[in-house]
Amino acid sequence: MTLDDATFCAELGAAFDFRLGLISASTPRAAFPLRMRLAERYIAPRFALVGDAAHVVHPLAGQGVNLGLRDVHELCAALIEARDAKRDFASDAVLRRYERRRRSDNALSAHAFDAIQRVFGSQLMPVAALRGLGLSAVNKIAPLKHAFARHASG
Repeated sequence: MTLDDATFCAELGAAFDFRLGLISASTPRAAFPLRMRLAERYIAPRFALVGDAAHVVHPLAGQGVNLGLRDVHELCAALIEARDAKRDFASDAVLRRYERRRRSDNALSAHAFDAIQRVFGSQLMPVAALRGLGLSAVNKIAPLKHAFARHASG
């Protein structure tokens, strides 16, 4: 944000390995803080929130997309189950099922991503040392490593 326009354009070009060519101009820049946000309710009468409308998480390894895809999967499952049972697919009972299943997983994931971001963003020596030990342990314990990978991929 503090760079002059020419320096910003040069840095932006370098960040993309100049695959876009030389960047000669840009629109005014803006900064947006990265904050975790979780909707208090995912549903209203005949209405459901999914993805970023329901939860905003730190863009840590693109996990927000995975949470959104899990939301869509669960909502579709709830709607299909209701349709197959010849029930009103947009009833409060059907949508509450979706909300119950997704809110807890999304909250747990969002808080975990927030904690990971804080740990990896910290420059404090004790935190850095524990971070290194934790990464080393996860890397050496294959079942733990695979569990993390399975959870991250949905």
